[in-house]
Amino acid sequence: MPSRRQTLAGAGLAAAGLVVGSTVTAERSTSATLDWPMARYDAAGTGYNPEATGPKDDPTVAWSGELESSGGYEIDQPVVVDGTVYAGNDELIALDAATGDVRFSYGSYSGVSRSSPACASTSIYRTKTLVIGSPGGTVGLNAGGGHALFGLRFGEERWLGPGEAPNSSFFGASEAPPPIALDDTVYAAVPGTGDIVALEADNGSERWRKRIEYEAAYSTTLTRPAVRDGTVFVTGWPYQVRAFDAETGEERWDDEHDEQMVRPPTATESGVVVPTRTGVTVYEADGGDVRWTRDLDGNATEGAAAVAEGRVFVTDGTESLYALDLETGDDEWSVSFSHVATPVVADGVVYVSRGIELVAFDAETGEQRFAREAERYVSPPAVGDGVLYVVDGDRVLALEEGA
Repeated sequence: MPSRRQTLAGAGLAAAGLVVGSTVTAERSTSATLDWPMARYDAAGTGYNPEATGPKDDPTVAWSGELESSGGYEIDQPVVVDGTVYAGNDELIALDAATGDVRFSYGSYSGVSRSSPACASTSIYRTKTLVIGSPGGTVGLNAGGGHALFGLRFGEERWLGPGEAPNSSFFGASEAPPPIALDDTVYAAVPGTGDIVALEADNGSERWRKRIEYEAAYSTTLTRPAVRDGTVFVTGWPYQVRAFDAETGEERWDDEHDEQMVRPPTATESGVVVPTRTGVTVYEADGGDVRWTRDLDGNATEGAAAVAEGRVFVTDGTESLYALDLETGDDEWSVSFSHVATPVVADGVVYVSRGIELVAFDAETGEQRFAREAERYVSPPAVGDGVLYVVDGDRVLALEEGA
């Protein structure tokens, strides 16, 4: 159970934040949606929900909701849980997935950053918990928004996990990798420490915590972890790749990659996909042997891979978006694409944010399906039942197939 200190701290922080209003223009109602409960969809980080579908040609705006700020160059992916879209830049807002109506906001915190949330089940609350990564700590929020009273909201924060001391709020002051939630456990990289931690989803208490170091003295900078079949896979700057037992934290294997810029992993039944600055390496999940490596002659310092239907979709940061065979690393196709990005796949379509454009490619052939210009920098989409949910600068959009 949350401690009395945590409960009182949560109530105090919640009371300090006024409810943020948003202007919503509902052009039409979307259909019922599927969940997209965390960044990159699942704990494995595949970026692929086999049940989801999105527009394939000329999407139109079903509804638009306003945010208080426009964010920067890297916009957090929204998540969708139980018919609610959670999205935002400095603030986090909850909107009805079908209509765009504002349900509540967690408040606006000027000049701070935090990750996309991950939705965790809980055994002690009636509503689920949204878990957010920040330098101030891994924060567990009430997915129902708490209780409104006289223009204030109470009971927003449920617990505060490990992290550095927050600067101006519990959201912290700089970038943090998104956590992941699986069953009753949250796995998160603790910014500024080189630590990977497993937390109780109910109250944020530590189950285990491991530090990853390089050169025997310095902590590394970790990325979003990936979990599959009882193993947590972690990568970190400059070249660390590690695997831990998800239940105990015992290290199963480790590797020091030749490339000094490893990016977030994706765990699959055919191995662990680790993009690097210049290419892609796939490790055996058991033992860590290298299955294959592809040098794409790239320069990608950010972004992760998506994996769907036996293919790895990844950008090289300079020239191309690739579809690689998951078993061999051979090219299936490549297309011109000069940005770093994290692809999302649904129903035979690859969706990629290209700065101020959202672009869709046929997953089988690489043929471009559409390119939709955004007003500002656009996030990777969350995919529902025929709908894409994206953050476009200071707006949250629901996009569906045009008439």
